[in-house]
Amino acid sequence: METKTARGLRYARWASWALAALCVALGLVELLGGFTLGPWRIPPRWNPAYVTFPVALQVECWFFFLYAALLLTPWQRTASDRRWWLGFAILAVASVLFAFAMISEVMAKNYLAAAQHQKARLPVFQAILLFLSLGQIPVALFTRKPDLLD
Repeated sequence: METKTARGLRYARWASWALAALCVALGLVELLGGFTLGPWRIPPRWNPAYVTFPVALQVECWFFFLYAALLLTPWQRTASDRRWWLGFAILAVASVLFAFAMISEVMAKNYLAAAQHQKARLPVFQAILLFLSLGQIPVALFTRKPDLLD
């Protein structure tokens, strides 16, 4: 019989996989400059006319791929505690860097909007991604050590 804790952790891992898929999709859309799917056009997150440092966007895209790989790697099941702690530390740092990237993106978009004398949009998508990324730290910890929840 599965407990509520085990079921919640399983759902949290599914959310991690969804975040990984979203990171890959975000990275691909940005690297490809958007794409067209039938009648729908999916533009890149950044308008190429306003990008003054495209190398930073490419680094961000590759970081998204790396972060997705960290989320999908089954290092939580390793037998070695030392290897698990190393993977956990790398994931924690990557999650904080991902959150920093989302905050930086919001600040840059606010700066661009202010330069055009427009009001910036609410950063709902970035806020959701920020909290999902920071949520990966306890998910990884409690997946390996569910007894800490009690």
